[in-house]
Amino acid sequence: MNFKQQNTFNFLIFLKSFIILLSQSILLSDAQINESKIQRWVDKSKNILIQFAYSPEKPIIDTFTELKFSVKNLETGEHIEDFDARVVVTNGQRLFKFENITVADGDFSVKYLFPDDGTHQVITGLNINNSNLLASFSVFVPHQAPPSI
Repeated sequence: MNFKQQNTFNFLIFLKSFIILLSQSILLSDAQINESKIQRWVDKSKNILIQFAYSPEKPIIDTFTELKFSVKNLETGEHIEDFDARVVVTNGQRLFKFENITVADGDFSVKYLFPDDGTHQVITGLNINNSNLLASFSVFVPHQAPPSI
Protein backbone atom coordinates (compact mmCIF):
# COMPACT_ATOMS: atom_id res chain seq x y z
CA MET A 1 0.00 0.00 0.00
CA ASN A 2 1.51 3.35 -1.01
CA PHE A 3 1.49 6.52 1.11
CA LYS A 4 -1.60 8.03 -0.56
CA GLN A 5 -3.60 4.81 -0.16
CA GLN A 6 -2.53 4.56 3.50
CA ASN A 7 -3.67 8.14 4.16
CA THR A 8 -7.01 7.46 2.46
CA PHE A 9 -7.43 4.27 4.48
CA ASN A 10 -6.61 6.09 7.74
CA PHE A 11 -9.08 8.87 6.89
CA LEU A 12 -11.85 6.34 6.20
CA ILE A 13 -11.22 4.58 9.52
CA PHE A 14 -11.39 7.94 11.31
CA LEU A 15 -14.55 8.91 9.39
CA LYS A 16 -16.29 5.62 10.24
CA SER A 17 -15.37 5.99 13.91
CA PHE A 18 -16.65 9.55 13.94
CA ILE A 19 -19.93 8.55 12.28
CA ILE A 20 -20.50 5.77 14.80
CA LEU A 21 -19.80 8.19 17.63
CA LEU A 22 -22.25 10.77 16.28
CA SER A 23 -24.91 8.30 15.12
CA GLN A 24 -26.66 8.48 18.49
CA SER A 25 -27.95 11.92 17.43
CA ILE A 26 -29.75 10.66 14.31
CA LEU A 27 -33.54 10.69 14.55
CA LEU A 28 -36.02 9.46 11.94
CA SER A 29 -39.42 11.12 11.50
CA ASP A 30 -41.69 13.01 9.16
CA ALA A 31 -41.02 16.68 8.46
CA GLN A 32 -41.74 19.45 5.95
CA ILE A 33 -39.66 18.25 3.00
CA ASN A 34 -42.14 16.79 0.53
CA GLU A 35 -40.75 13.25 0.64
CA SER A 36 -42.13 10.15 2.32
CA LYS A 37 -38.92 9.26 4.17
CA ILE A 38 -37.12 12.03 6.00
CA GLN A 39 -34.07 11.69 8.18
CA ARG A 40 -33.34 14.25 10.85
CA TRP A 41 -30.18 15.32 12.62
CA VAL A 42 -30.61 17.36 15.79
CA ASP A 43 -27.87 19.35 17.49
CA LYS A 44 -29.43 20.63 20.71
CA SER A 45 -26.30 22.48 21.80
CA LYS A 46 -26.35 24.63 18.63
CA ASN A 47 -30.17 24.66 18.35
CA ILE A 48 -30.07 23.27 14.78
CA LEU A 49 -32.30 20.76 12.96
CA ILE A 50 -31.16 19.32 9.63
CA GLN A 51 -33.72 17.46 7.57
CA PHE A 52 -32.55 15.17 4.76
CA ALA A 53 -34.43 13.39 1.99
CA TYR A 54 -33.55 12.03 -1.43
CA SER A 55 -35.35 11.52 -4.70
CA PRO A 56 -36.12 9.08 -6.19
CA GLU A 57 -36.95 7.08 -3.06
CA LYS A 58 -35.20 4.04 -4.58
CA PRO A 59 -32.02 5.36 -6.22
CA ILE A 60 -30.92 3.76 -9.48
CA ILE A 61 -27.24 3.13 -10.18
CA ASP A 62 -25.71 5.67 -12.61
CA THR A 63 -28.87 7.82 -12.57
CA PHE A 64 -29.01 11.17 -10.79
CA THR A 65 -30.38 11.15 -7.26
CA GLU A 66 -31.19 14.49 -5.67
CA LEU A 67 -29.94 14.79 -2.09
CA LYS A 68 -32.02 17.47 -0.34
CA PHE A 69 -31.22 19.32 2.89
CA SER A 70 -33.24 21.75 4.97
CA VAL A 71 -31.56 23.54 7.90
CA LYS A 72 -33.76 25.07 10.59
CA ASN A 73 -33.69 26.64 14.01
CA LEU A 74 -34.71 23.82 16.36
CA GLU A 75 -36.90 26.03 18.58
CA THR A 76 -38.63 28.29 16.06
CA GLY A 77 -38.70 26.06 12.97
CA GLU A 78 -37.44 29.00 10.89
CA HIS A 79 -34.86 28.35 8.18
CA ILE A 80 -31.27 29.23 8.98
CA GLU A 81 -30.01 31.65 6.31
CA ASP A 82 -26.70 32.61 4.74
CA PHE A 83 -24.24 29.82 5.50
CA ASP A 84 -21.76 27.60 3.68
CA ALA A 85 -22.07 23.85 3.24
CA ARG A 86 -20.26 20.87 1.81
CA VAL A 87 -21.45 17.32 1.20
CA VAL A 88 -19.42 14.10 1.11
CA VAL A 89 -20.88 10.83 -0.19
CA THR A 90 -19.06 7.58 0.62
CA ASN A 91 -19.68 3.86 0.58
CA GLY A 92 -16.58 3.22 2.69
CA GLN A 93 -14.40 2.70 -0.38
CA ARG A 94 -14.95 5.84 -2.47
CA LEU A 95 -15.46 9.48 -1.55
CA PHE A 96 -17.11 12.20 -3.60
CA LYS A 97 -17.17 15.81 -2.40
CA PHE A 98 -19.41 18.76 -3.19
CA GLU A 99 -17.67 21.82 -1.79
CA ASN A 100 -18.26 25.56 -1.46
CA ILE A 101 -22.06 25.43 -1.46
CA THR A 102 -23.49 28.83 -0.54
CA VAL A 103 -26.93 28.54 1.05
CA ALA A 104 -29.13 31.63 1.11
CA ASP A 105 -32.47 30.37 2.44
CA GLY A 106 -31.76 27.22 4.49
CA ASP A 107 -32.58 24.70 1.74
CA PHE A 108 -30.06 23.19 -0.68
CA SER A 109 -29.59 20.09 -2.76
CA VAL A 110 -26.99 18.29 -4.84
CA LYS A 111 -27.39 15.65 -7.53
CA TYR A 112 -25.26 12.53 -7.28
CA LEU A 113 -24.79 9.44 -9.45
CA PHE A 114 -24.44 6.41 -7.17
CA PRO A 115 -21.89 4.12 -8.87
CA ASP A 116 -22.97 0.93 -7.12
CA ASP A 117 -25.56 -0.59 -4.81
CA GLY A 118 -25.44 -0.81 -1.03
CA THR A 119 -25.56 1.63 1.84
CA HIS A 120 -23.91 5.01 1.36
CA GLN A 121 -23.19 7.68 3.98
CA VAL A 122 -24.04 11.27 3.13
CA ILE A 123 -22.13 13.63 5.41
CA THR A 124 -22.78 17.33 5.39
CA GLY A 125 -20.59 19.97 6.95
CA LEU A 126 -22.12 23.35 7.69
CA ASN A 127 -20.43 26.61 8.66
CA ILE A 128 -23.12 28.67 10.37
CA ASN A 129 -22.00 31.96 11.96
CA ASN A 130 -18.39 30.68 12.18
CA SER A 131 -19.54 27.53 13.96
CA ASN A 132 -18.98 24.14 12.31
CA LEU A 133 -21.54 21.36 12.37
CA LEU A 134 -21.38 17.84 10.93
CA ALA A 135 -24.36 15.58 10.22
CA SER A 136 -24.55 12.09 8.75
CA PHE A 137 -27.35 10.36 6.85
CA SER A 138 -27.79 7.03 5.05
CA VAL A 139 -28.94 6.22 1.52
CA PHE A 140 -29.65 2.64 0.50
CA VAL A 141 -29.24 1.89 -3.20
CA PRO A 142 -30.94 -1.43 -4.00
CA HIS A 143 -29.25 -4.10 -6.08
CA GLN A 144 -30.30 -3.91 -9.72
CA ALA A 145 -30.22 -6.74 -12.18
CA PRO A 146 -28.26 -6.05 -15.38
CA PRO A 147 -30.43 -5.27 -18.40
CA SER A 148 -31.43 -8.26 -20.48
CA ILE A 149 -30.42 -8.22 -24.13
